[in-house]
Amino acid sequence: MSRISLIIPGTMDKSIHGDALATYQRILHERGGADSVEIVLSERGAHGDEVVGQFPLVRIFEEGANHVSLLRKGLAAATGDVLLVLDPSRVYAPEALLQVLDSLRTSTADVVVGVPTAGGNETTVRGVRNKTLAILGRLALGTSDGLSGLAAIRRSAVRSLITDNPSISGSRILLDVLTWCSGRLLDVPVHTGRDDQRKLVPVRLDDVKQIKRVLDHRFGTFSRLVQFCLVGASGMFVDLSLYAILQWLFHRIGFESPSDVGEGFAWPLAVAGLLSILAALTWNFALNRRLTFSDSRAGSIPRQYLTYALGNALGIAVSLTLRLYLPGRFRFFSDHRLAAAVVGIVAATAISFSMSRWVVFIRHAEPAGDESTKETVMVR
Repeated sequence: MSRISLIIPGTMDKSIHGDALATYQRILHERGGADSVEIVLSERGAHGDEVVGQFPLVRIFEEGANHVSLLRKGLAAATGDVLLVLDPSRVYAPEALLQVLDSLRTSTADVVVGVPTAGGNETTVRGVRNKTLAILGRLALGTSDGLSGLAAIRRSAVRSLITDNPSISGSRILLDVLTWCSGRLLDVPVHTGRDDQRKLVPVRLDDVKQIKRVLDHRFGTFSRLVQFCLVGASGMFVDLSLYAILQWLFHRIGFESPSDVGEGFAWPLAVAGLLSILAALTWNFALNRRLTFSDSRAGSIPRQYLTYALGNALGIAVSLTLRLYLPGRFRFFSDHRLAAAVVGIVAATAISFSMSRWVVFIRHAEPAGDESTKETVMVR
């Protein structure tokens, strides 16, 4: 037997009535095998007397909070051994709560995700698309439905969460769970209501940020390395584009580089190259600070920029050295000079990434929650 906490992070746009809560409470108590059922409502504002019931009820109000903040407030307030998280914007049959609860109890999973049962012809274009997205979701996120609004969580999987900063942005409650749960995930087919609007809910920027956080959590340094390389590729485009534009501009205003070897130093070419490299370096720094290492932006920008530039300078020096050294020492690289260049690029990327990951963008301790946040907790 256990104590169950049903956590419902709502908003001003979506409320839940007392009769629905009573149904959830009754079915969990009678068929869920619980000693007691606690319902935790975490909302952005009160909905009057719509929520009523003769059962343990905790209500939390936090003005201006997002879904993720409300979820974490509810998790912090819950006292159950088993936690059920329900998104009120989705429509799940009451039996769906039992399905994820039973699966959590009979498995070794730390988080059980309620996935709508497949319907319709899976051979249609829509069916193939949904199946493909489910496979990609499982590979990337660990679950075939990252937008699910129903999950059962063991209390032991939540303890590490409570110390995190609850003010992090986001609107998908399951994606937030996936950013801190290091345990095993399990998908379980559940029944949804006919009015469930899962496919009509648009994916917003905050959702993309949450997906990035999940990927960083699941794949760690590899995820950030991929992002770092993508940023570097965009920086190369900036570098080459600006380099070509500056050469054209210098030509238009009469500052041309020597056309033949031995005619002197090509200072317009050098200036164009220097400016384009500086622009690409600044571009890469800004994107890496904003995206790749977005959780480490609390440090001094000038210090980070200078260290980032030095790290890249070291990488470039190593790359050029290997390009020149390897062909002169090894027959293979002498015959395949591009291979030596590739080795240099890989070494430079590894050095630049290591400097950025562990020297430039150092993650500082997260500040404590804002004590001035307006919050009211009522227990009935």
